[in-house]
Amino acid sequence: MRKTLAINRLCLDFQRPENLIEIRVEELVMQLLRGEKTEPVTVCFDGTRYLLKDGFHRVEAARRLRRRRISAEVIPGTLEEMEAEFRQMMEAVKRDLRRDPSR
Repeated sequence: MRKTLAINRLCLDFQRPENLIEIRVEELVMQLLRGEKTEPVTVCFDGTRYLLKDGFHRVEAARRLRRRRISAEVIPGTLEEMEAEFRQMMEAVKRDLRRDPSR
């Protein structure tokens, strides 16, 4: 379900600020200043919190422009489920790297 959410309601526990790629944030700021749309962020709603799953750089760009709301695709889920999915993804990457040593 797509909703417009207040940015200050987003829980960023899944993302760390030191993982921001500054040049990507700057590109998104410029895109927004030109009036271009960005994809909605993805959040998991656990019944209480809106946990940011995808769109960390888009949220930061919107914050820098002092925007208060952002378009979001809301799906059910918990932080624990997001972390488990991330661990599975990392295990798959490790398996792929072991299979192809040229990477």
